[in-house]
Amino acid sequence: MQQLMMLRPAAPVTPRPLPAGYAFVPFGGTQAEISDWLTVCAAGLLPNTDAHWFEDSIRNYPDLDPARDLFFVTDAGGARIATSAAVRHADGTGYIHMVGALPACRGKGIGHAMLAHALEELQARACSVVTLTTDDHRLAAIKTYLDAGFRPVLRYDPDSDMRARWDAVIAALGYEPVAYLQET
Repeated sequence: MQQLMMLRPAAPVTPRPLPAGYAFVPFGGTQAEISDWLTVCAAGLLPNTDAHWFEDSIRNYPDLDPARDLFFVTDAGGARIATSAAVRHADGTGYIHMVGALPACRGKGIGHAMLAHALEELQARACSVVTLTTDDHRLAAIKTYLDAGFRPVLRYDPDSDMRARWDAVIAALGYEPVAYLQET
């Protein structure tokens, strides 16, 4: 079964600042950063913290340059508590990749701020459209994406009814029906 897909124009971006005491920092390539990335992603995105996940999800992801595309959010003490990547593909489309935060940091607006930051990065890199993929059960993330202007895409999936899956997600969020885009 394929992940759900969402799409939006790269512009305009509504600025969403981080809460006081938090900061965006780029990925510097250290082993400690890789370890922190694995810890953050294991809190909801990855099944475990095996080091191969960083290689598979970041270093081997098409068009992703970790030094340019991957960033963290740090707290007032400098701890890396959230992460995301903003990838510009060779065809000029943008992609939001591997968005995650430690559970203690959720509900503070950090996800909204990370998404706006990533969209601003992709807009600055001349992306006209941005996509992302997510899972049906990530309702809080999907709410953040919808609130930021992303729209559901009906992808071809021989293993599931994409419209029924999106209908269930939208209903679970308590949203009025939204217009779906068709994958081309």
